[in-house]
Amino acid sequence: MKTELTLFDKADLWAAQRKIYPIDLIRILFGIFIIWKGYQFGEKPETVPVVMGRLSFIEIFLIVYIVIVQLAAGILIMVGLISRTAIICLLPILFGAVVYSSRATTVLAYTGTGWAFISLMLALAYLVYGSGVFSCDTYFRKHPPISHI
Repeated sequence: MKTELTLFDKADLWAAQRKIYPIDLIRILFGIFIIWKGYQFGEKPETVPVVMGRLSFIEIFLIVYIVIVQLAAGILIMVGLISRTAIICLLPILFGAVVYSSRATTVLAYTGTGWAFISLMLALAYLVYGSGVFSCDTYFRKHPPISHI
């Protein structure tokens, strides 16, 4: 019985056949960029528009969510460990950054529509492409844990 390959399986197979290390380097730099932007946003949360001088519960929750997800997703993307899951968690932030930066003068976590759009496009590309050859996912796939039982 022949099974049908999904888009993700085809992308993984394509990446395994062609060891393109610059794609992995871009993934690592993208992860570092996401970590840096998460830190930058956490350092200056006053960039979030404040309604009536006080932060509401929802605004505080969004600030904490954005910082934690960006730091965690950046680390996971950088090392190539469950990158697709990290990118799925990061996508709402990136979509929000693109929408918000295109209509406001102050930007939540990104310094312009260009960076937000490039980040979104990279995230979508790595959502399809996966972690790449030089990643923890590939290492764990090639070296399964040894059972001592």
